[in-house]
Amino acid sequence: MRVLLLTLLATLTLGAQPKVQPFVLPNGLRVFHLEDHEHPLVRARLQLDLAPADTPAGREGLSALALRMFQESGSGVAKADDFDLLLDGSGIQLTREATPSGLAWQVVARSRDQDRALGLLAENLLQTVFDPATLRRQAAACWRDQEGLGASPQVRLRRALAVTPGARPTQASLSAITLQDLIAFRSRVFRPDRAVLVLHGDLGLEQAKRLVLLNLGSWASPVRPVGDGDPRPPTAPEDPVRIPSPGLGLTLQAMAPPPPDLTPEVLALLDLLVPGDPLLPPVRVTLEGYGLVATLEPGPDTPAPQAMAALQARLAALSQRGYTQLELERARGAWLARRSLDSLHPEALLASALAEARGRGATPGSMKALSLEALNAGLRSWLAPDRFRTGAAGPPEVLAQLAPLQTPVK
Repeated sequence: MRVLLLTLLATLTLGAQPKVQPFVLPNGLRVFHLEDHEHPLVRARLQLDLAPADTPAGREGLSALALRMFQESGSGVAKADDFDLLLDGSGIQLTREATPSGLAWQVVARSRDQDRALGLLAENLLQTVFDPATLRRQAAACWRDQEGLGASPQVRLRRALAVTPGARPTQASLSAITLQDLIAFRSRVFRPDRAVLVLHGDLGLEQAKRLVLLNLGSWASPVRPVGDGDPRPPTAPEDPVRIPSPGLGLTLQAMAPPPPDLTPEVLALLDLLVPGDPLLPPVRVTLEGYGLVATLEPGPDTPAPQAMAALQARLAALSQRGYTQLELERARGAWLARRSLDSLHPEALLASALAEARGRGATPGSMKALSLEALNAGLRSWLAPDRFRTGAAGPPEVLAQLAPLQTPVK
């Protein structure tokens, strides 16, 4: 239904997307500018990529805690409360978030405040002074957030499965992080050649170049980056993950991150095709930032091992069947319709430009060239049994019935 609806929307005449104009600062920061004078607003999103080697063993959760410290600490010229007052008083929105691949800062401001907005972004990013008095409190808050304490068992299970085996933060690892760890992490990771900045809105290309160079041109990389490319030691996965939930029904989940060689075109079309596939019910499938999530809530009379086998059988059946040329054409049309709608949503434009800037975006030309064989090969690769981690939330006595998978997770 979603594919058909988006295909119908493709017949609408919508505004053209702004042209992406890339440039690179001398320090290696890549910038992608989307000029759009329809509204007097400017949006900026800065994405900083992280790698597993950026977090030392025994300090799992370091990046999430660092982001919380950015939110709660001041800069070189203002304390945390004063910095927030600067934002509120100028009508500038500055948000920060942890993404599956790194950390992100996003700014929204009136075009007349663009200089001040980029200045505050640079100040928060480059001149942060971590407040040691807040470290232990933020570590405890980070633990509650990572565990999803207070969230539903299903949400807690999904969060646990989303973390790479061996990299899941624990209360002990977060408590072990010191102020020196945070400073070293920032020095090692905060590099302009790891970052991508996307600008969208009411400013011309030359304005954008001046604005970025003035505020982020002094951002320098360390002479000898520490830890870049150092692999983490392999860790045996916890499979299946168990989230005890006394008194509640059983929920089973299987999660697989996208294969490293999955192309953006295949990923985009599977995002449209897989969730509504008629072969899957009663299993529900969603594609989220960290991968494909299959969920099954069996009836109370279904043994847990039988229910887990049913979930895996549904995914295997979809992989073996594949998609037809007609389904490919419909999904391709739906994707084009969705892309045309992006011109009405600045946040979608930023996300699309950022994906393309990082080599993870599809274009109309590359989508047109996608073959049915490539689509089905990507589907089989993603649904391969050894790509999935499994888990369950429910009564402890029911969870005890689940045995570890025989196939190791790669």
